[in-house]
Amino acid sequence: MPESGSEADFLALVEALRRQDATLSPLTAALVVAVWCGIAADSRTFARLFGIAHALVLREINMLAGPDAPLDIVRRESRTQRTHLKLSAKGEALCRLLP
Repeated sequence: MPESGSEADFLALVEALRRQDATLSPLTAALVVAVWCGIAADSRTFARLFGIAHALVLREINMLAGPDAPLDIVRRESRTQRTHLKLSAKGEALCRLLP
């Protein structure tokens, strides 16, 4: 993604990602793009920046869990449940195809 990204650019990337993989929900695609662009690498930051309840973000991350997920969980803070993320091999492959 270009250094100076706008909200419209971000949403365009989310939609492009969803066109590549129709199984991704809008929230999952937004999480993947946010991690890829360096906007947010953890659940709490993502929730705060995008005005989404942290519990909803955590639920989405938990539904993603598995070997074919576009994101990998790096670690989870037990007290706050903040979940740190990175792109999985699948996520990296999907993001390489983005405009």
